[in-house]
Amino acid sequence: MGGTPNEAPVHTAGARLRPYTLTGGRTRCDHPLELDTLLAARPVPAGIDLGPDGEQIRMLCATPKAIAELAAHLGQPAQVAKVLASDLLTARALVIADHDATPHRRPDRETLEAVLVGLRAL
Repeated sequence: MGGTPNEAPVHTAGARLRPYTLTGGRTRCDHPLELDTLLAARPVPAGIDLGPDGEQIRMLCATPKAIAELAAHLGQPAQVAKVLASDLLTARALVIADHDATPHRRPDRETLEAVLVGLRAL
Protein backbone atom coordinates (compact mmCIF):
# COMPACT_ATOMS: atom_id res chain seq x y z
CA MET A 1 0.00 0.00 0.00
CA GLY A 2 2.61 2.62 0.93
CA GLY A 3 3.25 5.76 -1.05
CA THR A 4 2.88 9.39 -0.21
CA PRO A 5 -0.23 10.71 1.55
CA ASN A 6 -1.40 12.37 -1.69
CA GLU A 7 -1.49 9.13 -3.65
CA ALA A 8 -4.75 7.21 -4.02
CA PRO A 9 -4.77 4.05 -1.92
CA VAL A 10 -4.20 0.80 -3.76
CA HIS A 11 -6.95 -1.75 -3.22
CA THR A 12 -6.18 -5.42 -3.36
CA ALA A 13 -8.69 -8.21 -3.85
CA GLY A 14 -10.91 -8.47 -0.81
CA ALA A 15 -10.04 -4.99 0.49
CA ARG A 16 -13.03 -3.01 1.68
CA LEU A 17 -13.68 0.21 -0.19
CA ARG A 18 -14.78 3.33 1.62
CA PRO A 19 -18.49 4.13 1.25
CA TYR A 20 -17.89 7.36 -0.67
CA THR A 21 -15.86 5.38 -3.20
CA LEU A 22 -18.75 3.00 -3.85
CA THR A 23 -21.20 5.85 -4.41
CA GLY A 24 -18.86 8.20 -6.23
CA GLY A 25 -19.23 10.65 -3.37
CA ARG A 26 -23.02 10.82 -3.75
CA THR A 27 -25.24 10.80 -0.68
CA ARG A 28 -28.64 11.32 -2.30
CA CYS A 29 -30.61 8.95 -4.45
CA ASP A 30 -33.03 9.52 -7.31
CA HIS A 31 -35.76 7.31 -5.87
CA PRO A 32 -37.70 7.62 -2.58
CA LEU A 33 -36.25 4.69 -0.65
CA GLU A 34 -36.87 3.92 3.01
CA LEU A 35 -35.24 1.27 5.19
CA ASP A 36 -38.24 -1.03 4.69
CA THR A 37 -38.57 -0.49 0.92
CA LEU A 38 -38.57 -3.92 -0.72
CA LEU A 39 -36.55 -4.35 -3.90
CA ALA A 40 -36.70 -7.22 -6.37
CA ALA A 41 -34.33 -8.13 -9.21
CA ARG A 42 -35.35 -7.99 -12.84
CA PRO A 43 -33.50 -9.07 -15.96
CA VAL A 44 -30.78 -6.60 -16.84
CA PRO A 45 -31.32 -4.78 -20.13
CA ALA A 46 -28.75 -5.74 -22.79
CA GLY A 47 -25.50 -3.82 -22.86
CA ILE A 48 -25.63 -2.61 -19.25
CA ASP A 49 -22.70 -3.38 -16.95
CA LEU A 50 -23.79 -3.18 -13.32
CA GLY A 51 -20.34 -3.83 -11.91
CA PRO A 52 -19.62 -6.27 -9.08
CA ASP A 53 -21.60 -4.34 -6.44
CA GLY A 54 -24.63 -4.04 -8.70
CA GLU A 55 -24.52 -7.74 -9.55
CA GLN A 56 -24.22 -8.62 -5.85
CA ILE A 57 -27.27 -6.51 -5.02
CA ARG A 58 -29.25 -8.06 -7.89
CA MET A 59 -28.38 -11.55 -6.64
CA LEU A 60 -29.43 -10.61 -3.11
CA CYS A 61 -32.72 -9.29 -4.49
CA ALA A 62 -33.58 -12.55 -6.27
CA THR A 63 -36.12 -12.67 -3.47
CA PRO A 64 -37.39 -9.25 -2.35
CA LYS A 65 -35.09 -7.58 0.16
CA ALA A 66 -35.49 -4.42 2.22
CA ILE A 67 -32.88 -1.67 2.06
CA ALA A 68 -31.95 -2.46 5.69
CA GLU A 69 -31.28 -6.09 4.75
CA LEU A 70 -29.16 -5.05 1.77
CA ALA A 71 -27.09 -2.74 3.96
CA ALA A 72 -26.49 -5.57 6.43
CA HIS A 73 -25.50 -8.03 3.68
CA LEU A 74 -23.21 -5.48 2.04
CA GLY A 75 -21.65 -4.38 5.33
CA GLN A 76 -22.30 -0.76 4.37
CA PRO A 77 -24.34 2.09 5.87
CA ALA A 78 -28.01 2.20 4.83
CA GLN A 79 -27.49 5.40 2.82
CA VAL A 80 -24.85 3.67 0.69
CA ALA A 81 -27.28 0.81 0.04
CA LYS A 82 -29.94 3.37 -0.93
CA VAL A 83 -27.66 5.13 -3.43
CA LEU A 84 -26.50 1.85 -4.99
CA ALA A 85 -30.06 0.50 -5.15
CA SER A 86 -31.29 3.77 -6.66
CA ASP A 87 -28.72 3.40 -9.44
CA LEU A 88 -30.02 -0.10 -10.14
CA LEU A 89 -33.61 1.14 -10.18
CA THR A 90 -32.61 3.77 -12.73
CA ALA A 91 -30.85 1.07 -14.80
CA ARG A 92 -34.05 -1.01 -14.56
CA ALA A 93 -32.15 -3.90 -12.96
CA LEU A 94 -34.33 -3.66 -9.82
CA VAL A 95 -37.96 -2.79 -9.15
CA ILE A 96 -39.67 -1.66 -5.99
CA ALA A 97 -41.64 -4.71 -4.88
CA ASP A 98 -45.24 -4.30 -3.86
CA HIS A 99 -45.63 -5.18 -0.18
CA ASP A 100 -49.02 -6.73 -0.94
CA ALA A 101 -47.65 -8.89 -3.77
CA THR A 102 -45.07 -10.60 -1.60
CA PRO A 103 -46.14 -13.52 0.57
CA HIS A 104 -46.92 -12.47 4.12
CA ARG A 105 -44.38 -14.30 6.17
CA ARG A 106 -42.54 -13.29 9.23
CA PRO A 107 -38.76 -13.32 9.00
CA ASP A 108 -37.21 -16.15 10.92
CA ARG A 109 -35.13 -15.55 14.01
CA GLU A 110 -31.84 -16.17 12.18
CA THR A 111 -32.61 -13.43 9.62
CA LEU A 112 -33.61 -10.95 12.31
CA GLU A 113 -30.44 -11.66 14.26
CA ALA A 114 -28.30 -11.23 11.11
CA VAL A 115 -29.94 -7.86 10.42
CA LEU A 116 -29.41 -6.80 14.04
CA VAL A 117 -25.73 -7.76 13.90
CA GLY A 118 -25.35 -5.84 10.63
CA LEU A 119 -27.05 -2.75 12.02
CA ARG A 120 -24.93 -2.82 15.16
CA ALA A 121 -21.82 -3.01 12.97
CA LEU A 122 -22.81 0.23 11.24
